[in-house]
Amino acid sequence: MVYNLWYFLQASPESSVPFPWERCFDARAQILFYKNALNEAMVIDLRSRVNLGGGMFHLSDMWLDLTGRCCCYSDHQHPLLTERRQYEQDPPFMIKAHCCGPLVYLLLPEMVHRCPICDCHILYLG
Repeated sequence: MVYNLWYFLQASPESSVPFPWERCFDARAQILFYKNALNEAMVIDLRSRVNLGGGMFHLSDMWLDLTGRCCCYSDHQHPLLTERRQYEQDPPFMIKAHCCGPLVYLLLPEMVHRCPICDCHILYLG
């Protein structure tokens, strides 16, 4: 069921998420996440954060600059173009993290080798 949300977010990230998913925002931690109302599964969206290594992420829009998808030649950028560029990046990675407590899925802008929550080593199979 998590993969239904995954495919939906790739196809139309700006639309309302389908039932049974809810889009939530933790204002204190400044993190967007999705919660399944039926089975309590969670998908934490860390795509707007830059990997600093050691499991630490820093909130930044540098990811757009690093992927070469940001126009840096103009001081004035149209808000609609800025919003559209937010999703014009390489497809994110989704990892299953059960190392730091309850099972969560993490959406990340790049492949990582350590869990951004608890810093343990992540093993990729396949």
